[in-house]
Amino acid sequence: MKSVIGGTTNRQVAFVGPFGVGKTTAVCTVSDSSVATTDVASTAMMLRGGRHLKATTTVGLEIGQWSAPDGSRVSIVGTPGQERFDVVRKSAMPRSNGVVIWLYSHHEHALLDAELWLEFIANEVPTHKLTVALTRFEHAQVPLEEFRSVIDRQDAQIPVLTADPRAKDDVDRVLRTALRVPAVVEGVG
Repeated sequence: MKSVIGGTTNRQVAFVGPFGVGKTTAVCTVSDSSVATTDVASTAMMLRGGRHLKATTTVGLEIGQWSAPDGSRVSIVGTPGQERFDVVRKSAMPRSNGVVIWLYSHHEHALLDAELWLEFIANEVPTHKLTVALTRFEHAQVPLEEFRSVIDRQDAQIPVLTADPRAKDDVDRVLRTALRVPAVVEGVG
């Protein structure tokens, strides 16, 4: 019997971004295998009346696998969004081929969040590895061009997409973009 040490993939994409944006959801949506999760009960984000904005929070790495269009397997790693878990996030990014910054697009501080997350992540990994995915864009108060302007200040080559972390096709598109895999056109071979 052949021993297997380590992972079965040679590429990895890390999902980073604020608490509750959908990183774990995106990993679970697109993973072809069971996802190793590190969610625990959350008490950090309470709304009026004691209701949680999100019932759980990620404290470690969420790990799944995705089949790329070429048939290869890619590790997908979701990271914690809370600042107190920065060390976990920072451990996943350097070894990743691509880093996707998932950001909210629909609240009043969305552009400031985009600027701060881009600055923080660009200090950890080269900008040629970055992709930005904007969630909840159907409710956005800010046009896509304004997000593009913020991103361009960091690096005009960083791709920006709108995506729903619950939609497999959207997350597939985000991963292909993060790995710089060209889109597959039906009927063209």
